[in-house]
Amino acid sequence: MSDETRGDLTLGQQRFMERMQEAQKEGLSLTDYYRAHGLSMAMLYKVRRQLVQKGIVLPTRPQPGSGLEKFVQVRVQESLAGPELTVRGPVCRLRHPSGWLIECGMWPQPQWLLQLMGEQA
Repeated sequence: MSDETRGDLTLGQQRFMERMQEAQKEGLSLTDYYRAHGLSMAMLYKVRRQLVQKGIVLPTRPQPGSGLEKFVQVRVQESLAGPELTVRGPVCRLRHPSGWLIECGMWPQPQWLLQLMGEQA
C-alpha cells in the first residue's frame, strides 16, 4: 500500500490492512486470524465494508451489476449418448463472461464438471 493511499485511511482501516497482510503470512483467512487473536468480528465487518466502499478491498460476494452474477448455475446429468458417439469438433463448449473458454472433443464426465464448478456430488 502506497503512502498516499495510507494517508486516506483511518487508523482502524490501516490496522485492518496490516492484519490482512499478517493473516496471509500466517496462511489464515482474515476471519480465522481475527478469531485466533481475539479481535472483534463486528469491527472486521465494519472496516471491511468501509474499505470495499472506498474500492481498496474487493467484496467477498459479487455485487449486483458487477457482471459476476451473469455466470449461471447449471445442473449436470449423465449423457444419453454413449462414449462411442464420434463428432468432429467440440461437442461441449463452456464459456465464462470473463473470457475463458473450454472446448471438449467428447462429453466430459459429470463429476469433472461438478468439480470445475466447485459443487459436491
